[in-house]
Amino acid sequence: MTTRKRTILIFPGQGSQYVGMGKDLYDRFPLVRSIYDEASQILGYDMAELSFQKHMFGKFIHKADLNKTLYTQPAILTMSYACYKVLEETCKDCEVDLNISLMAGHSLGEYTALLAAEAMDFKTTLSIVHKRAELMTEWGTSYPGAGLMALVRKGKEIDNAKICALCKEFGVFITLNNTPSQIVVGGSKKRLAEMGDQLKKEGLLSTLLKVEGPFHTPIMKPAADKFKKHLERCEMEIASIPVIANVTTEAIVDPIHIREELYNQIFNVVNWRGTIERLIRRPDTLFIELGPKEVLSNMIRDIDPSVPRIHMEDNDSLERTVKRLAEQVEG
Repeated sequence: MTTRKRTILIFPGQGSQYVGMGKDLYDRFPLVRSIYDEASQILGYDMAELSFQKHMFGKFIHKADLNKTLYTQPAILTMSYACYKVLEETCKDCEVDLNISLMAGHSLGEYTALLAAEAMDFKTTLSIVHKRAELMTEWGTSYPGAGLMALVRKGKEIDNAKICALCKEFGVFITLNNTPSQIVVGGSKKRLAEMGDQLKKEGLLSTLLKVEGPFHTPIMKPAADKFKKHLERCEMEIASIPVIANVTTEAIVDPIHIREELYNQIFNVVNWRGTIERLIRRPDTLFIELGPKEVLSNMIRDIDPSVPRIHMEDNDSLERTVKRLAEQVEG
C-alpha cells in the first residue's frame, strides 16, 4: 500500500443537518445501511426515515424532527460516522493510505472524532450523544428566555477584547470562538438583542440562532453535572489517534481526559479557531471534513485560505476525496 502526506479529519456539529443527508451513500453502500440500522436499534426509531424523509404536516402530528436537538445530534453523528467508514473502506480498496495524524470535531463533532478514533464503540457513543441531547434540551427549555447569537464581521477580524468587555457589560458569555470574523455569544435573549443593537452601530451583524438553549454557557453547568455521572458509567478506551479537544485545544487520548473534556464542553467555550490555528502549524497536512455541508471547511478558509481542505458527504465528493488523496501520494 502506498503512503501519503498526513491527514487531519474533522467532523461537524449541530446546525449542519438537512433532510436527505447521507441518503446517497445509504443507497450505494451496505456498510452505511448497517450503520443506520444499528442506530435505529439503539435509539428505538428509524434513523433513515428521520434523516431522509421530510414529514408533511409536521406541525400538527408529533413526529421526530431532524431540527430538534434530541434528534439532530444522533443523526449528524450517524451520518458523519458513515462518511468516515465509507472513506476508510474505499481508500483500503483503492490501496490509498489515509495516514490520519489527528482528528477534531466541532462541539457534537468531537464525539464523532472520538468514535472514529476508537475511544468508544458506536453503541456507546450514540447512547452518550442521545443522553447529552436529552439533558441539553431539558435544561435549555428550563430557560426559554436564554439563547445564542452569532456575531459576524464580513471581511474583517472581530475585536475579541471588545467582545469580551461587552459580554461582561451585558452579562452574557462567549460560547463559540469559530473564526476571526465569527463568534457566538449566549445568555439572556433580551440582553443579547441589546448587545446586538450596540454592535450594529459598529458594523457587526448579529443573528439570534434557532437553538433550544444557551449551549456552551455556564447556565448549562447543571446539565453537565448530570451528564458527568452518565459519562462515568460508560466504557472508554485509549484513542488510537489523538483528538484535539474543543475546550483546551490539547490532544486527548485517555479516558480520564476524554470524560473531563466532554463534561467541560457543555458549559464552556468551544475554541474552534484555536483548534485550527494549532493544527495548521503542522506542515504537509490535508483537512478532510466528513459530514453534512461544508461549515468547518468554510471556517478553515476564513482562518487561513491557504490551508488544503476537502469535504466529503456523498458519492461524488467521496470520489473526489479519494482521487485527491491518491494524487498526493509521496513517491
